[in-house]
Amino acid sequence: MSTPRAISATLLAFLASQILAVAVHGFLLAGDYEPYEGTLLRSAGGDQPPWQMLFLPVAHLAFVSALVWVYARLRLEGSTATRGLTLGFIGWLIGQVPLWLLWYAQQPWPGSLVVKQLALELVATLIVGLVIAMVVDSRVRATSRPLPQS
Repeated sequence: MSTPRAISATLLAFLASQILAVAVHGFLLAGDYEPYEGTLLRSAGGDQPPWQMLFLPVAHLAFVSALVWVYARLRLEGSTATRGLTLGFIGWLIGQVPLWLLWYAQQPWPGSLVVKQLALELVATLIVGLVIAMVVDSRVRATSRPLPQS
């Protein structure tokens, strides 16, 4: 995979991961998180969000960059969609599952919330995997043209 292709895949997957994170954690799970704000979750405290919020996009960029790196090195079989879903599932298993289970073991999250987090993160990570595969594979198809027959 060329550097421009890797950068394109990383940027588009990062954008998708940011949108999905806001949708999942900012909207879909907002009501579930409300009782924990200010105790387990940092509260915004006025008009300014805490500076630690800057780590959220950094964490997503690190995760997405690693998935692009992994995708370039794996020999996945099947269609672009199959490869993307496989990548997303691998990413979920090595990234999201340990994260949420560790937090569940350490924090008093209800089990129902952890199940929701894991399920929604699975969907989000599958979508990110699909984005990576589609960007990488579409650029490969566009640059590899069959030779004309004489």
